Amino acid sequence: MITVDGLVAVPSLNLAYLAGSDGGTRPVTWAHACDLPDPWRWFKNGDLVMTTGGGLPAHAADQADWMTRLIDSGVSGLVLARTEQAPEVTHELLETAERRNFPVLKASYNLQFVTLARTVIESAVETERERLATIKRLYDIYWQSLRARGTFSTRLSALESSIGWALEVRDVDTGETLARGQEASRRRQPDVLPPADTAEQRVPLPSVGNVMLSARPGRRPVQDRVLLQHLGGLIGLELEHHAAHRDHLRASGRDLLLGLLDGTINLSAVWPELRHRGMNSGIVIACWKAADDLPLNHDHIHHDSRLQHCAPLLAPRHPVLLGLVPDQPDLLTALAVKLADRCTVGVSTPLAASTDVAEAARQAQLAAARAQESDGHRLLRYGADENTGLLPGSLEDTRQLVRRVLGPLISYDRDSGGDLIRTVRTFLANDGAWQHSAQELGIHRQTLVYRLRQVEQLTNLKATSTKGSALLWLALQAADSARLSLKGLTH
Repeated sequence: MITVDGLVAVPSLNLAYLAGSDGGTRPVTWAHACDLPDPWRWFKNGDLVMTTGGGLPAHAADQADWMTRLIDSGVSGLVLARTEQAPEVTHELLETAERRNFPVLKASYNLQFVTLARTVIESAVETERERLATIKRLYDIYWQSLRARGTFSTRLSALESSIGWALEVRDVDTGETLARGQEASRRRQPDVLPPADTAEQRVPLPSVGNVMLSARPGRRPVQDRVLLQHLGGLIGLELEHHAAHRDHLRASGRDLLLGLLDGTINLSAVWPELRHRGMNSGIVIACWKAADDLPLNHDHIHHDSRLQHCAPLLAPRHPVLLGLVPDQPDLLTALAVKLADRCTVGVSTPLAASTDVAEAARQAQLAAARAQESDGHRLLRYGADENTGLLPGSLEDTRQLVRRVLGPLISYDRDSGGDLIRTVRTFLANDGAWQHSAQELGIHRQTLVYRLRQVEQLTNLKATSTKGSALLWLALQAADSARLSLKGLTH
């Protein structure tokens, strides 16, 4: 597209700078003649304003204000072909333009504005013709790169070579670079968000998440935003396809993980699938849990830019999210931050092909619960704090404690249709308040007394004593933290 400097270089137009020559690289998209006193109301970005000066105010201060308002409208420049009746152009007007690097050109009154406009229009038509040819060439290059099964960065490099810009695709929310061409890599340190630069042009990409395409000058300046938007649309198509593929992987991964958890699928059978998903070694079960069992924002977590190189198996089990994931603490912690404000993640011991995945999931759930109880632990590995706290340090220790203390009550409730476990839980939760506990259970106070006597007979633990209440409470808390189902446990 022709620039202000390009118009000055056309001999037949006989244009010369009065001010603002440093702004001569501004592209000119159209040219209009206007002698109205408020031309900024009628023009848009890229337009060249041509005037005989009839709309200029007479006083210097008013001319400076007039020029400021015209510059702020975003036009590319001003061409003055004064008539003898027009006010003289003041030093203040030119000084304002010079300070803002805004081109002000002098033209002979004999210049026909239609000639200047035709030059701009012919340039715009030729520019559009060249743009269409460039777009076709870029599409051909991009699809050839896709067929060659190159990487995302390889395709950006191919586009850079053709268009002469340095290109990169960036996640705005995390600041992480998703892909970068060779020219952009040469100009930057890896994974560092660049400072603001007026030479940089950005366009949002139509994809899942807040992603943008950034272009900086390479062999050529970035002046054609329309072409950049075409590039954004082209790259956005690939990101949309990639997002749809990740949705499919999320759905199939959920089914696989649920099968592993319920024992209908063996981990050894899906080991090759895990490699295809980018998890070649060092995998664990992770459990994400929010404070107070608040909901987790997990619907689009598989689109997080940090997961672009792998596709973990994820399955929500309210109120937690379970995942078969790479053993990468930084990644797991970053996902926890994104899932909820006060979200912790528990991590199982490393998995092998023969690992019982359901057991590993219980390890992760216990670790997540213990992380919630600790101060400052966003991530906790199973067994890492087994010697701290009141609750058992391992899953097997938890089972043994629950069986020993609550086993007789579990068996009684199952065999007789009783409600002793709920009775004990309610009584302890109300700090031994008889009447309040009876009301919450919907029974008479004497019925509550009778039930607790049964508890004592079955367990030799008195719920009203310090030792009895402590052991019963500890067993219940351990079962809840490990998310153990009491129905399957007996003494």
